[in-house]
Amino acid sequence: MHALAKIIAQHAGKPSVDPGEIVNVEPDYVMLHDRGVARVMQRFSEMGAEKVWNPSKVVVVFDHTYPAPRVQDAESQQRSRAWMKEQNITNFYPGEGICHVILPEKGFAFPGALIVGSDSHTVTNSALGCMSTGMGHSDLGSLLSIGYNWMRVPEVVRFDIQGELKPWVTAKDIILNILKDHGEAVCTYQAVEYAGPTVRSMSMDGRLTLCNLAVEIGAKSGYVAPDETTWKWMEGRRDRNLCNPQTTDSDDDFAKVYEFDVSDLEPMVALPHDLSKVEPASSLSSVKIDEAVLGTCTGGRLEDFQEAAKVLRGKKISPDTRLIVNPGSTEVFLQANKEGLIDDLVRAGAQIGTAGCGPCSGCQLGMLGGKEIAITSSSRNFAGRIGSPDSELYVASPATVAASAIAGCIVPPEEIMSKGGTS
Repeated sequence: MHALAKIIAQHAGKPSVDPGEIVNVEPDYVMLHDRGVARVMQRFSEMGAEKVWNPSKVVVVFDHTYPAPRVQDAESQQRSRAWMKEQNITNFYPGEGICHVILPEKGFAFPGALIVGSDSHTVTNSALGCMSTGMGHSDLGSLLSIGYNWMRVPEVVRFDIQGELKPWVTAKDIILNILKDHGEAVCTYQAVEYAGPTVRSMSMDGRLTLCNLAVEIGAKSGYVAPDETTWKWMEGRRDRNLCNPQTTDSDDDFAKVYEFDVSDLEPMVALPHDLSKVEPASSLSSVKIDEAVLGTCTGGRLEDFQEAAKVLRGKKISPDTRLIVNPGSTEVFLQANKEGLIDDLVRAGAQIGTAGCGPCSGCQLGMLGGKEIAITSSSRNFAGRIGSPDSELYVASPATVAASAIAGCIVPPEEIMSKGGTS
């Protein structure tokens, strides 16, 4: 069996499961964010449910609309708080950052765990060697009542990635290139394991970005097999003895294996409004930008801020461009501040917002007007996602976003760094 199948079997109370089999599983944790909890509460009530089966297994994060930008958001959060108090749900993180950053940081994601959540990017947690996926509000409402829900055991495909990355080429560029070559449906209802020497040499921040974007290639979950990088990252977050890592038995447990050599890869950019329309950043200098967005669950971690600050340090953003920055979590903000990164960003001209999703899903400050163009380190470029449906959104790595903010048009980081000094 693949490790993911073993995790599902364990949470279904079965000795083994097969791909395609449908089983009932009890998760270790259910994640709800502020945009999901109100809808899940409604489904929970409509089903006649009264008590959450296990409040200690529920984690609620306010990240998309916190602090509340509108009265209806404030009132929704009021109702959510009252419900959580009534249900004795104490794993509550208002304004501490993005759910997909917080769950790994707080130790809720760990090797061998099974996690479900009210957001498609819940797949992010699977970088820690667990099974993690998003569910609909009705499924979650039912699960909160009876303690389990059905899950189809996915086939697993493996992406073997090898080659040493060039400077300024990141996990985001790898997955954008995979989207370019294989499209957004290459892993529909399958899971994807990222493996190979390039992944093994990658930091946990990079692995989390790879797994976050697993859903953008159709996958139900990502997976990176736990190794010493995993265990070192887990120190102080969860006792290793409380984890239950699983291993895959053989190569026969993969439905297909793709091989990638990323030695010659360069910084890539997804064009509006399709993540599989990808071109090198070096070919897009004719695209002028009005806004650059640094942050989100694929660009708001400490490593992302370190890379962006290297590009921005000692320079000024273009007078025709605004740079919106939201740290992925309070922990990221504090460490970035300690390292002087926030100072670098502000001096370059960035506007620093609260830890959270920022403008990524169209809920917070930084909206685009009609015909405006933005480049973002987020995960999606759908029409109208950040403001006007007539705006255009390009997706890239944090370093490419920073470089483009300085140039006022889309450029790769090396183009800015080769000039040196203050622009």
